[in-house]
Amino acid sequence: MESTSTAALDRFDRPAGLKLATTTVILAAAGVALACGLLVAFWVAPTDASTLGFSQKIFYFHAPIAETALLAYGVAFVAAVLYLRREDAKYDRLGVAAVRLGLVFSVLVLVTGSIWGKAAWGVWWAWDARLTTFLIACLLYAGYFVLRGTVEDDSRRATYAALFAIVAFVDVPITFFATRLLPAGLHPVVLGPQGSGMAARDLVAFLISMAGMTLLFVGLLRIELGIEALREELRDLKYRLGS
Repeated sequence: MESTSTAALDRFDRPAGLKLATTTVILAAAGVALACGLLVAFWVAPTDASTLGFSQKIFYFHAPIAETALLAYGVAFVAAVLYLRREDAKYDRLGVAAVRLGLVFSVLVLVTGSIWGKAAWGVWWAWDARLTTFLIACLLYAGYFVLRGTVEDDSRRATYAALFAIVAFVDVPITFFATRLLPAGLHPVVLGPQGSGMAARDLVAFLISMAGMTLLFVGLLRIELGIEALREELRDLKYRLGS
C-alpha cells in the first residue's frame, strides 16, 4: 500500500518539479538578459546630455515593458477565443494570469513613461495618441477584473470575461499603430517601416532588454498559472468539504 502511494506521488511530483525547473531556467535567463541590457544601456549606449541626459536610459526598459504589456493582452485575447471554442477552464486561467501581468507591466509603463516624458517634453503626462490609447487599454483591462468580481457562477464568469477580453483587445492594435498611422505626435516610433532609427549600440541594448522582458513575462505567466490552478483546487476542495 505504501509503495503504491509513493509511486503515485512520484508520478504527481515529477511533472511539477519539471515545470518548476523550467520556470526557474526561464527566469534566470530573463535576469541575465535584463542585467546585460542594463549594462549595455548604461555603459555602452551613448547619453545625449543636451536633451534627456541620463533619463534617456529609461527608454531601453520603458519600451520593452510596453511591448510586453501588449503581448500579455494578446495572450489574453487568444486564451479568450480558445475558451469560447472549447470551454476549458485552463484557458480561463491563462486569460486571468495574462491580464493580471499585463496590468502590472502597464503600471510600470505609465511610471517609467512619466519619468521619460518629464525629461523629454517637460510634463509628466501629455494627451498624445499613443499615451491616450494605452491609458484606455489599462482602464479596460482593469474593468476585466471588476466584471469577474460581479459574476458568481464559474462558467458564466469565464464566458463573460472571455467576451470582455476580446472586445478590450480592439484597443491593443490601435495603441500599437497609433504612432505609425496617425499624424506625427510627441511619442517616437521605436520600430517602424523605416527601421528603428537607432544606432547599432542603442538597438543592441533595446533588443537585449526586449528579450529579457519577454522571458520575464513567460516565467511569471507560468507561476501565475500554477497559482490559479491551486486556487481552483482549493475552491473545489472547500466545495466538497462544505457539501
